[in-house]
Amino acid sequence: MAPNYKIALIQFQPKDVAVEENFQKAASYIRKAASSGAHLAVLPEYHLTAWCPSHPSFVSACAESSINNVYLSRYQDLARELNINIVPGTICEVHPASSSSSSSSVTDSKENVGDDGDGDGSEGDRKKEITWNGQAIEIRNMAYWISASSGALAGSYQKMNLWHPERPHLTAGDIKRHKPHLAFDTPLTKPGPNGNQVPVRAGLLICWDLAFPEGFRALIADGADIIIVPSYWWVTDVDENARKISRDAEKIFLESVVTTRACENTAAIVFCNAGGMSQVALPLKGVLPPVGEETDPLGKRGIMGAETEEMQIVDLDMDVLKVAEENYKVRMDMGGKGWHYGYTLWRDGEEGKKE
Repeated sequence: MAPNYKIALIQFQPKDVAVEENFQKAASYIRKAASSGAHLAVLPEYHLTAWCPSHPSFVSACAESSINNVYLSRYQDLARELNINIVPGTICEVHPASSSSSSSSVTDSKENVGDDGDGDGSEGDRKKEITWNGQAIEIRNMAYWISASSGALAGSYQKMNLWHPERPHLTAGDIKRHKPHLAFDTPLTKPGPNGNQVPVRAGLLICWDLAFPEGFRALIADGADIIIVPSYWWVTDVDENARKISRDAEKIFLESVVTTRACENTAAIVFCNAGGMSQVALPLKGVLPPVGEETDPLGKRGIMGAETEEMQIVDLDMDVLKVAEENYKVRMDMGGKGWHYGYTLWRDGEEGKKE
């Protein structure tokens, strides 16, 4: 029989550029999760800095949170101390600009990110040159899995599908340089085909990646059982034209797509969102309720509130994934010689493109 694992979703709205204050709040919740028996604690995207690229201290806050991996190291210390796996949302990392960082000039004595950072991308997705302390830099939106007990980094991922307002400010993961959608072994285990214990494999995606099934397909092709998606997604993100169609447009999107990704991939989808509606979804079951509560047939009970601060722990039964795959055989079909869509998993540059 496969084990059950408790997953803590830590949903909160970080304060703009208040890196240490946001970390202390996150650490407090992680301690609470560990004391409640959680095996994995997940934080939202941008949980240290918030997403506020127009703020005059945004780049400095990104640097503060990432230089010398200082906050990542502090989360590693917590994982060792508390014996809990941690996905610390995302951390905006400052790196020297690479050749992949196209630019136009926006500079300042210390930092400059432009004056339209929170806009709708209407000026286009043109990448801006960003400087910090006189050096051209790029900002990468990074997610990590930190292993319980050892504090080792089991996996990492640089956000590839940037939301339109992010594109002038962030550097996306580049599929031409490396394949970002790779699963990895975790300290969690499950029964293997021969009765032995094998590692549970996980994958990381971030926010707007949720809209693209290709990333999920790539991860389960690499054996992912659990896919964690830290997010900074607000239910008011759509424009007025969309709101005229439905004031609940974003809620409909999130309620639908998280469960859909779980069902179509026979995987557990862990969605932890600063803007609310955090949830864990499984095939066959839908959204999981909080520990101690019965599953809601409509799948609403386990969806956390919009724009609320709270922590919710759910019980993930790994047997459900096994039974789902035995019934739907999604992974078996993907691994077969007759699988029709293998070419869509990766497109390395223009190689193999038909004329």
